[in-house]
Amino acid sequence: MENPHLDRWHYLDYRDGKHDKNYIEWKYFNFIQKDLAGYVVYYILDPEKRTRLGGGRLLWRIFKDGKSFGGLQQIPMDQIQCDSISANITMNGSAISEKSPYEYGISGAIENFAWNLDYKQATPTIDSFHNVNSGMMRWENVNWLVKMPKARVSGEIKINNETIAINALGYTDTNWGEIAPFFSRYEWGQFNDEDFSFTFGLLYGIKNIKNSYFYFTVDNKLIKVEGANWKVEHTAWTTPSKGEIKIPSQSNFTITNGEYVIKLSSRLVQYDILGIKIYWFLPKSIVSEQLVSYSGTIEKNGVVIKQFEGTGFQEWSTKTWKPISLIF
Repeated sequence: MENPHLDRWHYLDYRDGKHDKNYIEWKYFNFIQKDLAGYVVYYILDPEKRTRLGGGRLLWRIFKDGKSFGGLQQIPMDQIQCDSISANITMNGSAISEKSPYEYGISGAIENFAWNLDYKQATPTIDSFHNVNSGMMRWENVNWLVKMPKARVSGEIKINNETIAINALGYTDTNWGEIAPFFSRYEWGQFNDEDFSFTFGLLYGIKNIKNSYFYFTVDNKLIKVEGANWKVEHTAWTTPSKGEIKIPSQSNFTITNGEYVIKLSSRLVQYDILGIKIYWFLPKSIVSEQLVSYSGTIEKNGVVIKQFEGTGFQEWSTKTWKPISLIF
């Protein structure tokens, strides 16, 4: 594998007294093992606590047997220690440990749930976008580093009194920057199998796509399809049991850039809804975290080079004034 792109925490790069309260950074980890899937996210918002949102968040979710388990824990900044030269962090007992540039250990517990997992990198890091404007304000800049597009995940998780051994495929990335999430929205997706992986990202303006990214790896070779033409169709929708908002349940994506044509479909399996309210006079920003069933093909110069199907992850965002089940 090529030399790794080192991961770390970035707040000291942005601390200039101008938009520090809008700083956010998170490290996301997921895994899929047959009919079991889960994700963990370590967040920092407004590190200097200039707003009521300042502090850390620890999010943990497991999808198992058609049910969702997990929770959200808010953690004061004085109980957080992070490293500006590595991915290491401790958050009130939960942690990320960068054992080497190619291996992370993550651990933690929320209520009756706990995890102790090891992530070993299996495909090259994707050094994606840097200081991309994500919204209406000129100072908004976000970054995306796909540290491990595919990882071998081992260890164990605990759900109530049940301990489950993990031997799975997983993924981890890092996002950071200064954001005012009022007018921007995004979509993201990710999938792994033994010899193939992909991840994509779409950043929208008020109406249209501003930036697009599709990355896939076949036989350990990374292909970047950036700035392509996208056709996005959400062909079916579902309404959560409390009737908060509608979220896409079936989606089709067609990506073309001359050399490649990628056709991708997803069908909703399970989901969680997360939301954050910043100001009373603006709508909530909503993210639907989704476990989906993917299928699709990749053509190169008119020849199909890959067909794929299986379970992966997807995110879709929107805005709403309606009540939601979880405030961030």
